[in-house]
Amino acid sequence: MKYVRTKLKFLIVAVILISLSAGALMLGGQRGEVKTEAKTIQIGSVEEVKLIVVVDNYPDSGLKTAWGLSILAKTPKNTILFDTGPDPNVLRDNLKKLKVDPSEIDFVVISHEHWDHVGGLSYIAKVRPGLKVYVPKGAAGRIGVHGLDIEEVGETMKVAEGVAVIGWLYGPPAEEALAINVEGRGLVILVGCSHPGVANIVAKAKNDLGVKPYLVLGGFHMRGASELTCRETVKRLIELGIERIAPIHCSGDMIRSILEREYSRNWLKCHVGSVINVSASAP
Repeated sequence: MKYVRTKLKFLIVAVILISLSAGALMLGGQRGEVKTEAKTIQIGSVEEVKLIVVVDNYPDSGLKTAWGLSILAKTPKNTILFDTGPDPNVLRDNLKKLKVDPSEIDFVVISHEHWDHVGGLSYIAKVRPGLKVYVPKGAAGRIGVHGLDIEEVGETMKVAEGVAVIGWLYGPPAEEALAINVEGRGLVILVGCSHPGVANIVAKAKNDLGVKPYLVLGGFHMRGASELTCRETVKRLIELGIERIAPIHCSGDMIRSILEREYSRNWLKCHVGSVINVSASAP
């Protein structure tokens, strides 16, 4: 009996020691995670940016429409093409009608590998061979366009003064975004289809760059989403600091109608051909 009691005491002490050791490891792991948090990336800023919706499925009488997305962003120092739409001919014709010379484009950012965002890359490869194209890490082989300087992006990185590619989140697929820091306004964020959630992308941009978001434009991937989901998304974007919300492409009509009816101060109606100027004096 004495032997049993001694053995029992030994087991109790052993369990306590193991528990204390595990707790110390857990606390140590938490401290380590805090220490290894990503540092805020300093990207600088630009005085202004001009956004032009080159390809979208929301129509404008003077331009071709297609199920897809492409947005041109012009800062004082760089011209950036974000996504390329589904068709090289649509991209070519719309750029021409918008009086945009492809030779002006400094680099391309591709949000993700789906056809309605990469289809126009073959036109870019033809008119601007060797042009730098940023794509999510792991997507280069699946995009499969030759003749361009493809660079895969994992973590958020500065690509020009005041401009960053926001490192990918998983939807699926892996998807990145483009952020431009405008003096006196904050981040202008371009999203492709927002498969990981538009609010999640905006939150990551805010966290990685340490700058308040101001405007989000692009596909929100909410076609067919419930009214409740749309309302929650709008609320979350505003909580994150977004002042102007411009859902196009795959966003669906529900979130657009809610914004138009109930959030007129935040609603920014856009379609193919829309031009948005953002600066400290021009929202």
